[in-house]
Amino acid sequence: MEDFSSNFTTTSIQNDSYEEDQQPHIDMSFAKGFMTVVYIVVCLVGTPGNLWIIYKLFRAKLWSGASVQLTVSQRSRIYIFALACSDMFLLLTLPATASYNYHGTWIFGSAACYIIRSIEIFAKLFSVVLLTVMSLERYIIVCTRLRHIYRAWMSLVPLAVGTIFGVLVPTIIHYFYLQHFSVPFDPDVTWVCLPLMSNEVFNLFAQYTFVVGFIIPFAIMTACYIMLVRHVRTKYKMRRAQTTTTLAKPGKEPRYMSEVKKSIWRIAVFHFVCWAPFWGFTMLPNYIYQIDQFLHGDNEEESGGESIFLVYCRLVSNCLPYINAAGNWVLYALLNVDVRKHIYNQPKKKRKFTLKFNPVNTSSNC
Repeated sequence: MEDFSSNFTTTSIQNDSYEEDQQPHIDMSFAKGFMTVVYIVVCLVGTPGNLWIIYKLFRAKLWSGASVQLTVSQRSRIYIFALACSDMFLLLTLPATASYNYHGTWIFGSAACYIIRSIEIFAKLFSVVLLTVMSLERYIIVCTRLRHIYRAWMSLVPLAVGTIFGVLVPTIIHYFYLQHFSVPFDPDVTWVCLPLMSNEVFNLFAQYTFVVGFIIPFAIMTACYIMLVRHVRTKYKMRRAQTTTTLAKPGKEPRYMSEVKKSIWRIAVFHFVCWAPFWGFTMLPNYIYQIDQFLHGDNEEESGGESIFLVYCRLVSNCLPYINAAGNWVLYALLNVDVRKHIYNQPKKKRKFTLKFNPVNTSSNC
């Protein structure tokens, strides 16, 4: 069995039969080996990185100081800590996914099927919720007057709403339809770990997850970051108009504005590149197939319906969310000045050496 679809482990049975996604006329041996190597590399790069961030933030303390009210930087570090934990759990499911894709059979048993697949979909969606709440909080604190009354507990409202409707609901639905069963293939028996959904249920599930897991979060993040850049630019122009002399050349933006825009561009592009192809192959497989048929119509009859190029694009798109989890720690922690300072500039504990002089009784009974 050559089942590669990992779009929340649902698309492989979109048409009530996972066998319809197989490509009998394409030699998938190289593709299976290639994707297995990619999964292993992503796991080896992302897991130690996220684990390092978790260890460093935990060791340096997520928040410092004796104040009860958390600062903006402290809340940001807590979000990054939670993001690293979520991404690490997702990456820890990669060995099982790589084995399943390579061998074509689930060898880890029924309990592992339910646990690993549930962790996979939960971690994917929860990371998106965290990134959305982070962008929303940055916008509120920087661009609105609510920053004067904003408290840490207020972030729990969008976080709770996003977790319930954007994470728990899809995870629970996916769990109830998930099944671990055997399919006889001579001479062996293939074990499958997939959710069995009808076309109607799958379409509703995919559309709902697409909206709450990509459309709404990406729209919120895009709007927040665009308004954040506009706010910073407007503030800079106002200060420039109020000052008669400035060290900056006319028309040249200061360095901090350039850094802000670069950071936002990195976040937006990385998120879109990693998730848009994944959701494109999940939601628009028929349109993508028609485009592929138009471009490679002559060769598709020999390949079982899909061109080899489309097959590899589909496989790579399934891997991109894992690449996103493997790269978030670099984007949000390693390139974050506040987090770097918090990790590296912690005062080292110095040992205190004290000399104790015990009084000596010099009197003698002579």
